[in-house]
Amino acid sequence: MTRAADALLAFALAGCAADALVLTPTAATDAAGVVSFPTAGGVRRVDAGRFSVEAVPATITGDLRFPPGSGPFPAIVLAHGCNGNRNTENAWGPVLRSWGYATFVLDSFGGRGIDEVCTKPVLAPLQRVPDAYGALRLLAAHSRIDAKRVALMGFSHGGSLTMLASTAWAKETFAGGGAASFRAFFPFYPNCNAEFPERRPVSAPLRIHTGEADDWTPAGPCADLARSLKAAGQDASIDLYPGAHHAFDQARSHFRLPNVNNGSNCFPQMASILGPFVAGSAPFSCVTKGATVAGNAEALSRARQKLRAQLDELMK
Repeated sequence: MTRAADALLAFALAGCAADALVLTPTAATDAAGVVSFPTAGGVRRVDAGRFSVEAVPATITGDLRFPPGSGPFPAIVLAHGCNGNRNTENAWGPVLRSWGYATFVLDSFGGRGIDEVCTKPVLAPLQRVPDAYGALRLLAAHSRIDAKRVALMGFSHGGSLTMLASTAWAKETFAGGGAASFRAFFPFYPNCNAEFPERRPVSAPLRIHTGEADDWTPAGPCADLARSLKAAGQDASIDLYPGAHHAFDQARSHFRLPNVNNGSNCFPQMASILGPFVAGSAPFSCVTKGATVAGNAEALSRARQKLRAQLDELMK
């Protein structure tokens, strides 16, 4: 498989269909701090155009922290970007906890022996969907968490994970049979370029946040998708931040990342969320190198205001 094919897969998903998983519920725990847990099954890469859903979980960790009080608390699962947990907790953990939410920051990389997937996309967002649902199962069994009020919030690669996890397909595959489900989804600057039938419907309210100047995960396709979902009667919307680049809420300064894989000009069409690519829709030469990241204090302030209002509305 070429590196270009690997890079496109990081944005495009792909695989072969599988039955919904039947999984043993995670045991209840009162633990806080770094918690080890099994994912809700797995998604295996089959080849350059397909993935396969399977019941074998990975073991990963998450950092669980609580606001003051005894609970039970609503909770936010936070999914990091392609460079791992370098900024996620610092940017959002204290703020969310000050609003009364427990936070669970996923580490999708450490348990898999991965350091980053920005330049070597060995783990696609689709493969992290079981991570989010495994975290949900863990939190739903926790005595200090309100199992009916758990949301998923992800950034960049984790934002793409959040988009995929929001689909009814993901809920049916990884949280079927009456298992706990996410109350809402908050993807920040996800990649929305790929098209596949399972994009619709979503399983819970979807609120996208992205910068209009993003040259890594462009805003246009996400805006089009949000409009399409809303027109189809789905509870979806997007907040666009003028002049804001990728990682506007986390990066401290404006700089160029010269070596990251960039699929902003790739628009793959797939027969399903699990592939394969529709013939002629996956020109791997579309993947380029380099992207801009830049903090934006004004956009961050507005995003926090908007997110808090959305949480107040959707997490009652």
